[in-house]
Amino acid sequence: MSGGDYESGDYFMRSRKQRDKPSLWDSFQDPPSKKTSGSDADWKKLQFCLKLFKLCIYLLVFAVVLATSVFANLVYLYMAGNTGGTGPRVQVCSKYLLRHGQVEAVASELDQIAWVWALIFAFTAPELLTFLRALRICMFKREQRPSGLEVGLVTLFELLHVVGLALLTFTVLPALDVTRGAILGCCVCFVPALLNLLTGTRVHWRSADSLVLGLSILALVAQGSVFLVWPSLSDSLEVQLLAIPLLLISFRWWENFANTHEAIAYIIRTIRCTRSRYHTYLYLAPLKVLVFAGMGFILHGHEFVEYFSRFRDAWRPHLITLVQSNGDPDALLSAQANVSITAPPRRTLFTMQSSPNAVFYALAAQVGAAYLCHIFGKFACKIKIQKFSYALPLSLAGPATVCLATFLAQLRASDPCSLHGLMPDYLSLLALGGSVEELGQRCLDYALWLWPLWWLAQVWTCLHIWQPHNDRNAPTEKLFVCPWYCGLLVDQCSMMNRRIVDWSEEYLAIKSDLTAPRDPVVALAADINASRDIQEEDKVPQLIVCATMWHETEDEMMEFLKSIVRLDEDQCARRMARTHLNGGKADDEYYELETNIFFDDAFVSDPRQCQNKRNPPINEYVKTLTRTIDKAAFEVYGVNIRIKPPLKIETPYGGRLVWTLPGRTKMVAHLKNKDKIRHKKRWSQVMYMYYLLGYRIMETKELSPRRKAVIAENTFILALDGDIDFQPRAVQLLIDRMKAVDELGAACGRIHPVGRGPMVWYQRFEYAIGHWLQKATEHVIGCVLCSPGCFSLFRASALMENSVMKRYTMISSEAMKMVQYDQGEDRWLCTLLLKAGSRVEYCAASDAYTHAPESFNEFYNQRRRWVPSTIANIFDILADADTVVKKNNSISTMYVWYQGMLMIGTVLGPGTIFLMMVGALVAVFSIDIWTAFLWNFFPILLFILACVYLKQKFQLLIAFVISSVYCLVMMAVLIGIIVQMLEDGPLAPASLFFLLVAVQITIAGFMHPQEFWALLCGVIYYITIPSMYMLLMIFSVFNMNDVSWGTREAPVLKDDGKDAADEASSYLPGWLNDPLLIDSELGEVSLMEQRFWKDLIKQYLKPLELSREQKQAMADGLKELRNMIAFAFVMVNAIFVLIVFLLQLKKEFLHLEWPIDPTDFVSFDRDNLMVGIYRQYKELDPIGLCFVIFFGLILIIQFLAMFFHRFATLCQLLATTQVDWFRTGGQFTDEDAATELKGSAVSIARKLQRPKRLFDDDEDGDPHYDEVMMDSLEGEHRESMVRRQTIFRLHETRDKQHSDYSNLVFNFERRFFGDDELNLKNLALNRKSVKLLQARRSAAKVNAAATPEGTPTPKAGKRPPVAPMAKKVSFTASNQNSMAIYDNGGYEHTEF
Repeated sequence: MSGGDYESGDYFMRSRKQRDKPSLWDSFQDPPSKKTSGSDADWKKLQFCLKLFKLCIYLLVFAVVLATSVFANLVYLYMAGNTGGTGPRVQVCSKYLLRHGQVEAVASELDQIAWVWALIFAFTAPELLTFLRALRICMFKREQRPSGLEVGLVTLFELLHVVGLALLTFTVLPALDVTRGAILGCCVCFVPALLNLLTGTRVHWRSADSLVLGLSILALVAQGSVFLVWPSLSDSLEVQLLAIPLLLISFRWWENFANTHEAIAYIIRTIRCTRSRYHTYLYLAPLKVLVFAGMGFILHGHEFVEYFSRFRDAWRPHLITLVQSNGDPDALLSAQANVSITAPPRRTLFTMQSSPNAVFYALAAQVGAAYLCHIFGKFACKIKIQKFSYALPLSLAGPATVCLATFLAQLRASDPCSLHGLMPDYLSLLALGGSVEELGQRCLDYALWLWPLWWLAQVWTCLHIWQPHNDRNAPTEKLFVCPWYCGLLVDQCSMMNRRIVDWSEEYLAIKSDLTAPRDPVVALAADINASRDIQEEDKVPQLIVCATMWHETEDEMMEFLKSIVRLDEDQCARRMARTHLNGGKADDEYYELETNIFFDDAFVSDPRQCQNKRNPPINEYVKTLTRTIDKAAFEVYGVNIRIKPPLKIETPYGGRLVWTLPGRTKMVAHLKNKDKIRHKKRWSQVMYMYYLLGYRIMETKELSPRRKAVIAENTFILALDGDIDFQPRAVQLLIDRMKAVDELGAACGRIHPVGRGPMVWYQRFEYAIGHWLQKATEHVIGCVLCSPGCFSLFRASALMENSVMKRYTMISSEAMKMVQYDQGEDRWLCTLLLKAGSRVEYCAASDAYTHAPESFNEFYNQRRRWVPSTIANIFDILADADTVVKKNNSISTMYVWYQGMLMIGTVLGPGTIFLMMVGALVAVFSIDIWTAFLWNFFPILLFILACVYLKQKFQLLIAFVISSVYCLVMMAVLIGIIVQMLEDGPLAPASLFFLLVAVQITIAGFMHPQEFWALLCGVIYYITIPSMYMLLMIFSVFNMNDVSWGTREAPVLKDDGKDAADEASSYLPGWLNDPLLIDSELGEVSLMEQRFWKDLIKQYLKPLELSREQKQAMADGLKELRNMIAFAFVMVNAIFVLIVFLLQLKKEFLHLEWPIDPTDFVSFDRDNLMVGIYRQYKELDPIGLCFVIFFGLILIIQFLAMFFHRFATLCQLLATTQVDWFRTGGQFTDEDAATELKGSAVSIARKLQRPKRLFDDDEDGDPHYDEVMMDSLEGEHRESMVRRQTIFRLHETRDKQHSDYSNLVFNFERRFFGDDELNLKNLALNRKSVKLLQARRSAAKVNAAATPEGTPTPKAGKRPPVAPMAKKVSFTASNQNSMAIYDNGGYEHTEF
């Protein structure tokens, strides 16, 4: 921070008016409570549980990855070892055969065929998963088809890998013992080691010195030495050809280790530019299976036809020939020479039956273990526990496999009965030596002492897995080069398939169009120049908060402003940590911040109160915002924060107020004058999109097109309403999703309604069910159709796509477009994003709280806008489904069918509820069906007629009365259902469906423990079903012609008949002269920006001035649309009700027997003296069955999707949770201290910049009042005097001079550069970390003192001298090299 900043801060203090001390009679205080509530309450309860759970996840994933990788390798060696028939004899445990002497098994051809097929199936399993994934993506996603070069390269190297793996599996491993077979697993990375050395991937060390180069050479030599050592020491042809399979296998991972360098650059660019490889794998996966199977059949040596003709016999139990040699080994040799004999010699040859499931169990175990290893390893990478739970177990898997395989084989060799219960005795597990002495001698003979060097070479080659660079919850394409794993070498594949280069950086570097052929040299030069052009600050996330306000109350504004102040504090802490604690390096969650508020109808336009239209007065809502800012800061910090009066600027659209918040970020309120610019929310969104994205990015001539693209990719607009309440971590979770998914255009969080009364209770359950089931399902099987504007994050580049921003400016000239565009602008914007190919997601971990309608009328008016717009936008997507599916990778045909089912249910919802009420009345009140029909028909008819002929206030009154009656009826229905369940049992059709729905919702509540109490509001939701799903739909459809907002409407001013003199005396001062802004400085915008606003208003935002004829024509068009839609809506539901009702009347003829839980009856005929026994089944009408199937299918889909989404949410929460309980240790290195300090830098900065709360202890170590009073008082008066300490506090607070804490940057630097010890309480830091912090602090002090314009060391209560400041600040558009144009370091620098 420069000296000028201190001067500006001192100027700010001196510019404040001196206030006298308050009188003692008015010195009582009301400090804000420290209790957490709203958006902060739930997280406090969850944080400890998440840390404990993540600690368990660390250990669990480590154990699973290590155990499954070792187990998969052992079973693979076991399976491969039993495919050959030329190996040594297998000694069988004779104890369980009741025979004496040595019993040995003869190799069975059927067994060998079964094991060959088992290995083929084990190889096929991951390839089948690859094929299914490729099939799903190619069918339901839009992927570019691969080029011929890509297909050729991928096919070539994949088939080389398959051929090498087949040679290793069917030729080399059967000829080796399990110890040497396990050792070979560390020797399959020769090509990666070579490319690692040649292409410069090791540059990511940033210190490619001779030591690194030497280690890379040694790793390559060690990997190559196995090609010479074992072949030279063996006479076996299979071992002598060992180099061929090992070399071919290592070709698969060449792409990951080849850097974009020289001639390889164009090849890498071609392969990595798109996800089109899935088209290649669609046929390559089956081809790999065929090649592997064919190679296996050829290498194994039997006739090709035998593998198919004897397939069933091989998998069935068959006879195994055994030889009781009685110590004579020649008996077995003679048996092997004459395998075809059918009658064994007496007491020498005999048979036993093979284990029927041995091969199947081994296959299932190997496939399952490999799959679990891959899944848990990917899970570890997603939640950022890769080092301990992924890299460490995979690195240890090789040595563990060798040791365990050697131990088991030696145990089996020393005692044939030792593994009797683990594996069949007749199967082979070839040991390196028969005894310990022989084992040691074989290790020397085969030079197995070189194995640690081969393992270390593998670790060095795969060292990138210890340095992960991926984002949290990154998709599979960002984590791995190939989509799935190699089932037979799962640990090696997991290590070498893990990406070295971050896919995001790689993607941004090659995102240009590659469809046209390009010269490789020119393309390489262009890529190098482009990558040099992009700067690091271009990749920093730019968070631009854009809130729309209109007529919010003070309480609603308070929640919004508190959220902004918390966001400002968080950003300041990260900035201070980067600047002073981390040496200029930002943390992973760093972002730049700017807040914009777009205030609709901000001025008073009434001519009786506005004297000068060029300087109109601001309305009371703007004044409320201005007065509430200081209160919001007081609520957040607990101390009076004196925020400098805003800078006021005249603009072509009205005015602008610019505040500098305590964290030195800017908050700009754009005051819209509806006489100068078009008002309403959609046009405010057009306003800030064109200003922030069009003017601030596209008009910056200093930026190249590639830099603009990178900036747009990392610029995010946080769309908010003026009553939202959220925490900074909620925004960070949305940004994390944007980083993880590049095609993500918008993301929304979990919205919680707040307020009081039954209507809010209803909405709590409604929002909960909508998010738990509906939004989660949309996220999992497709993408979310609506990201609500009250709390959503939009990517700038997605908004800038074709047919998004431009089409969003369309004026709704037709009635249907007015309903779709203006009544639900958030949903229409998402519809445009979906049609443009962007994805919209739902992040359940990101919580936000918004005020919900508390009255019945306000709720109905809100939904009157939402319902028609929702139906119109979904119909728009369904009508254009082919185009949407083709352009959007996240929307499939299946998803369109799912939305179509929901739309059918929505349209027929009123008719369904009507029939449900008819059936309920019949069942509960035991009346005939016609009476129940009429009881329901007349109220609905009355309400429809009211909607046609009466005003809305009377419609709402009638709806309220009918809803109240229906609530009473639904309570009676609930009791009736319970009674019917007791009579018919829980397995009756109606009872079973009711219980299943209740159980599903209850399980969903348990799956969301933070929101479990919302289930209590389910009773309100249940009794209001007729009102919300029948009356509300009717009200919305019949009032479709009303396009007013319906909520927060301004009161209509009426002429009170005052004369002109009275009107003149009621003029309000112009906004530039308003008393609230009298201390504000006056600024101006640049000519370039003025020209932009004038052009924008002229082009898109000119106020709509419709003539009386145009307004009448629009009203007539809306009425005509209303009549048409209402007629169609009524007729469809009437026909549906009529058909179902008539079928219901013929229920005795048209019904199905419910097969579950029938009732048995016994009758006695006295006349004939006969006993009759008959069974009666419950009846289920076909229509009821259709309802159960239709809605049951939807519920099943949503229920399953909820589980997947909850797992993804858990991953996101675990990825953002830091376990800091084990930071202190005996061997804490300097590197550990630096890592710990980097992880705690933001917390330290937040603590150092935090203002001291009112009545908190002084920083100078003054004793607390509790200590003074408890030490000085004794006896029975002690407790009572402690309660009176507030009086002492009030006196001291009034008399002592307080420090100013309004500048968080100055707070931090005053403490950091001061002479006092830092207060680091509640921060679990190691001593070495504290020493490192003190060393950095001392170095920063020295650098600041040595720098002429550096940061001086402030003293308590003193600031540098004041420098004169200019009172008029010019807003220019120069130096706009990024979106971070606000310099948050000083007060007066307000450059746009």
